[in-house]
Amino acid sequence: MSDQKTQRIRKKISDSQARTQGKAAPRRETPQHRTVRRSPRGTLDKAIEDHPLALLAGSMVLGAIAATLIPASFGRKLASRALGAAAVAGELGALYGNKAWGAAAEGARAGQDKLEDLGETLADHGADARRRAVELGTLAGKRALELAGAAAKNAREAGGGAIKAIGDLSDRVRH
Repeated sequence: MSDQKTQRIRKKISDSQARTQGKAAPRRETPQHRTVRRSPRGTLDKAIEDHPLALLAGSMVLGAIAATLIPASFGRKLASRALGAAAVAGELGALYGNKAWGAAAEGARAGQDKLEDLGETLADHGADARRRAVELGTLAGKRALELAGAAAKNAREAGGGAIKAIGDLSDRVRH
């Protein structure tokens, strides 16, 4: 090897060691070493955007070729099988719908029973509350009559005492 080549290899090794130790700046790529990579998806997207009519025409040609290669009896068999599968799916859907309808009806009946029980409970509590209200109203009326009687008695006694006091006072004034 020549000295110049050896020097270049040693420089590359020392630069690499310096980069791994974090002492040197990262290596810069020269424009010669850069390669532009395009993804196949990006290329296809660009082709579709640039030539939509060509894509449509190509699709039609491929469809026509496939139609000529596939026998007509195969298409009829495939269609009849698809109809059979659709009929089975329809039957399953109807069966599932009937089960769901029955479950909903059963849930509605259970809810109705719960509401009836709740209504009966509320009616019982309402009757108890009404009976208790009548009892309390009667008791309050009795207490009010007792208080009114006591107030009337006290008023009569106070009135009688006041009349007696006025009579005594008028007797003193006359004498």
